[in-house]
Amino acid sequence: MTDDISRMIPIFCAFQSASIGFEWIKQLGFKIVLGNELNPIRYLWSCDKYPDAEIIKGSFTDPKIFAQLVCKFVEKGCKIGTFSPCCQPFSKAGKSHLHSTEAFYFLYILKFIQLTMMESGWIEEAEEFQNAILDDDGRMVGQRIRDALEPLGYHVEILVQDAAGFGCPQHRRRTIILFSRVGIWKHPQECDESQYTTPESVIGLLPKVAAGQRSGIPLHNGPSMPKCQVNMLHGVKEGESPRQFVNADGSLPKKPKPDFVGRRNFRNKPWGTIVQKSASISGYNTVHYEQDRTLTTLETILLTGLPQDWFIPLWARNDEQLIRDVIGECFAPHHVKALLQSYIDCIVKKP
Repeated sequence: MTDDISRMIPIFCAFQSASIGFEWIKQLGFKIVLGNELNPIRYLWSCDKYPDAEIIKGSFTDPKIFAQLVCKFVEKGCKIGTFSPCCQPFSKAGKSHLHSTEAFYFLYILKFIQLTMMESGWIEEAEEFQNAILDDDGRMVGQRIRDALEPLGYHVEILVQDAAGFGCPQHRRRTIILFSRVGIWKHPQECDESQYTTPESVIGLLPKVAAGQRSGIPLHNGPSMPKCQVNMLHGVKEGESPRQFVNADGSLPKKPKPDFVGRRNFRNKPWGTIVQKSASISGYNTVHYEQDRTLTTLETILLTGLPQDWFIPLWARNDEQLIRDVIGECFAPHHVKALLQSYIDCIVKKP
């Protein structure tokens, strides 16, 4: 693709989460020209990341914001719309809050598509999204989306894909809905498991740091935790079953903590999804494969498929929990890259 900005394909990015996934869009010939972010901190992050784009702060479901985005989408000539709405209502981790307002965000997205008649786009959601059934309609969500878009002339492809299949050393299984009225946009092909990128290959050369220890490398600091919790991690083997969670004082919690998995991750297999609370032992599979600690912030960056010099605003670099929060909700950049390359192959280069 070209480096000429005027010839780059313009993208609208909704529900941005600081636009982490779009790390390589310029190299592929795309540019974000319009964005939407509700969270004020992530709004500022996106503005710093993409100073040439117009980022509109506010809720996508707010009528004024929604109308403004529709007008700006048309005005800026956006070709692609990307949507990554809140996944908690549908995810297993969120315990499927299908009665929440967020569960119905896809209806606003469908209305937005109808009003703009964008050429192509995607909706990225939790693995369980396409088969969910909400109280207002007996159809599965995936079928509702087909029924809404196909009469408008869109070809719709729905598939659950894993970021590990595109070079990310981390499993992030997502429902990806591709739609286009200018061609058939196919999902990219995942690699074979034998070709997965291993965690050791991306973080294995980093110096060892114990829990609470600083390495001298920016963001590569062992997260602090009470000694009793460090002891919980000691001796945990690869693939071992979960261990009982304990409080900071060593006592058992009054209510069970089913989310704690004191399982040491494999060095040669992609890790489970890295969540926002990756510095906590209750943050799913976060135990380093050879050290009694959870992941450093730098390790979360590398294991997400981001480069070590990944852009972080100056004002955010000392807030490691903010960085973890942003990464924990991201759409893996290797997966985004594969989708955009597929767009080029299927739409831009179509016969």
